[in-house]
Amino acid sequence: MKESNNLALDERVTIVIPVFNRKAYIKRTLDTIPDTMRVIIVDNGSTDGTCDFCRMYILNNHRRHMTVEREFAPGACAARNKGLALCRTEWVYFFDSDDLFTGIPSSWDVDKDMICFPVCQQIRGKMRVRAFMPVADPHVHILNSMLCTQSMLFRTEWLRNIGGWNVQCAVWQDWELGLRALLHKPRVQWITNKAYNLIYVHDDSITGKSFAEKYRERLDTLELAFRDISDLASDDTKCMFALFLRSYIFSGQLRHEQALEASATVVTFIYDHFQTNKMSHRLGRLFQWYVSKGGRGAWKIALGMVGKMG
Repeated sequence: MKESNNLALDERVTIVIPVFNRKAYIKRTLDTIPDTMRVIIVDNGSTDGTCDFCRMYILNNHRRHMTVEREFAPGACAARNKGLALCRTEWVYFFDSDDLFTGIPSSWDVDKDMICFPVCQQIRGKMRVRAFMPVADPHVHILNSMLCTQSMLFRTEWLRNIGGWNVQCAVWQDWELGLRALLHKPRVQWITNKAYNLIYVHDDSITGKSFAEKYRERLDTLELAFRDISDLASDDTKCMFALFLRSYIFSGQLRHEQALEASATVVTFIYDHFQTNKMSHRLGRLFQWYVSKGGRGAWKIALGMVGKMG
């Protein structure tokens, strides 16, 4: 294995951080990033003074490797793509404006396109390692969402070549990118010796407080995932069936929240997009019912079923 040790970490990697009205959080995040790291902050039209705050932070703390740019096209993906376009290092790493940076792997195989590793997250005061499976099969990611923004380090040019972040995604953006990246069959290195960084899951996150709150945006992302599979792996029955079951699980999550009309809309999406038999739909309805009653671990059960397919 050729390890990327010729240059210091801060010369190899640029960290891109999109921000939108994060004045209350961003200092805590920036304070955790070493002075030597290259950082591009991309303000996405903040109205709370975030952009000016970041500029003053850089000036007052003499952060000569940190810059602030602006992207007025709405959406975190547009902001991330602005940072990607401006990146001049071989590798790029995306971070969020309300999380804590504890580091990334210091060495990896220089011949790879993606370096993937587990991360920590904190939910309601409890810290845990986020679900992670070091498997490059896209159907696994479809069901367990193992690749999140902070768990993926990309070769800059490779990410540009596959289109970067999808600006049509309003939520589940890293899930869609992780899927599309794996569908392109990258050279992946999985680093599993430790979990990196700390993700805060809170009510003010971009995805909202519940599944129902932005269900149409989530459904749009399922549509994009369907297109990704159709365009890049149309013969991958495991991927399509995994997305089929994930859609039913999502419908069940909406029913659990008593968003019955939204749940029915997802079922309509399923019947419109997936050409499958009545038995499969019965199975999907079973997953929907299980999740609607508060059942946990549906994705694990579904993953076991998909994995047994020929």
